[in-house]
Amino acid sequence: MFELVKMRRARRLAHATLEPFLHRGASGSDGLQAGDWLHPQIIGFLATLVTLLAQRACGPMRDHTLAAVQSDVLNAVTGIGPELIGEEICLWSSRGDPAFTAGVVGAAAFLEAMSGIGETDGAETADATLILLWDEHVGHLLARSQGRL
Repeated sequence: MFELVKMRRARRLAHATLEPFLHRGASGSDGLQAGDWLHPQIIGFLATLVTLLAQRACGPMRDHTLAAVQSDVLNAVTGIGPELIGEEICLWSSRGDPAFTAGVVGAAAFLEAMSGIGETDGAETADATLILLWDEHVGHLLARSQGRL
């Protein structure tokens, strides 16, 4: 029962964290199709960020609980079905895909920059860093898939 409480809390936190970035810019994520999101760097970034946020907020979770949080959040954000998301994560991770790895590293840097938001001196720098990291690992790839670059 406690795992269900953790799962719910982790999903809410991940959605709340991603929401402002999903609607940035003139068109935000409007008009994006599930296939637009299916890039190893984007999925590596999002899946890792969801995992790190969940673990930081809720502590250790069982593998299946964490996988449920990941698949639910990524499905809500991207529209990609949970089975395909899980399969792609396993495939790219096991192959050591460089784009997937770049997304994973970017998510760790994103979480580190988020930690600076509470500090009064570093808040503006942290916000700018978050936007740059989002654009580097997600935004520019989505724009490219939509022919906006």
